[in-house]
Amino acid sequence: MSQENDDRIRERAHAIWEAQGHPEGLADEHWAQAAAEIAALDVTAPGEAVELPNPLATGAAAEELAKPKRRKKTV
Repeated sequence: MSQENDDRIRERAHAIWEAQGHPEGLADEHWAQAAAEIAALDVTAPGEAVELPNPLATGAAAEELAKPKRRKKTV
């Protein structure tokens, strides 16, 4: 993982931690949520609007929210 990517994840994990009221013992969960969100942002097409998940969502809910939305095919 590049230092730049680590920095992005660290900043997002910190924001999640702050939004949740500075809870103790959730650093790994915050890091995983932040990493999933950053990965989703990185696979998004340039110019495509992306909404970051609610920082209060944790665990499986956060992973689900961080997944890129699938586009429906139009004919």
